[in-house]
Amino acid sequence: MIQNLRQLDLNLLLVFDALMQEQNLSRAAIRLHMSQPAVSNALTRLRQQLGEPLFTRTARGMTPTAQARTLYEPVRQALYLLQIGLGPQADFEPDTHHLFKLSMNDYGQTVLLPDLLAHIKSRAPNVMLSVQSDDAGSIPAQLTTGTLDLAIDYLHFDNPELCYEPLHEEHLVVIGRAGHPAFAGGLALRGYEESGHVSIQPRDRRGSPLEIVLGSARVRRVVHLQVPHYLTIPALVAKSDLLGTIPRRLAERFADVYALQIAPLPIDIAPIQVSLIWHRQQDAQPGLRWLREQVVLTHRAIIGCGEHAPA
Repeated sequence: MIQNLRQLDLNLLLVFDALMQEQNLSRAAIRLHMSQPAVSNALTRLRQQLGEPLFTRTARGMTPTAQARTLYEPVRQALYLLQIGLGPQADFEPDTHHLFKLSMNDYGQTVLLPDLLAHIKSRAPNVMLSVQSDDAGSIPAQLTTGTLDLAIDYLHFDNPELCYEPLHEEHLVVIGRAGHPAFAGGLALRGYEESGHVSIQPRDRRGSPLEIVLGSARVRRVVHLQVPHYLTIPALVAKSDLLGTIPRRLAERFADVYALQIAPLPIDIAPIQVSLIWHRQQDAQPGLRWLREQVVLTHRAIIGCGEHAPA
């Protein structure tokens, strides 16, 4: 491994970053606007300077070694910080061709994303959005390295470098099929506990917000099925005697589609806080400031919350 940073050609780190993302020599060359032989030559030089093979050739392309995977996150973060620090700080021009990368779960993709896309396209037709499903374990790391620009989530991560803009509070409600006996005369706690349930798979070790609250209130329920997405729950409860506990806005959207009954949770719990999340180092980045403003403006139109100013 190299002992002196002055011995390292920093341009080679751009090649390393592209190869880690593409894991294919030809695609990395296209990303870097270089020829394939030039990328291959740069990789050879980087291997010599680091004294590490970094990648092995396989039938699928270039597979990173364990050492390459260890190096990737600090290299990616360093390149991102250089890009932010040395890049232009002028106002974001809406006619710019730009790709923004967001994370949100299926709730956000259903309630917010369609209107956000329409709002952005009406103001910046050349902007493209890449939206990934939420992954609680990787969101802080991806925001830190810049592989993710923004996240919309209800989780609060233990990371002092992350910033939060509260968007709205969401209440959880209970849904069941038409004619479900637990809803007769109003859903009571006993009927809730004695019914079978379909629930969301926990996203991290803490469990879902609902499970945490129910556990602290000593409410017990029998879970027959766990699924990764809220959007599958309405169809499942419509064809069974299972109950589902989901965000109110989703329940209202699907109640008529699946002939569902909706009832408040039979216990008092605090609503879920949905927030816009980004890394502190992105505060001054013009494009991301503009994007945060568009998310907040779109959110106001959908939810009707006027109390939060754009970030």
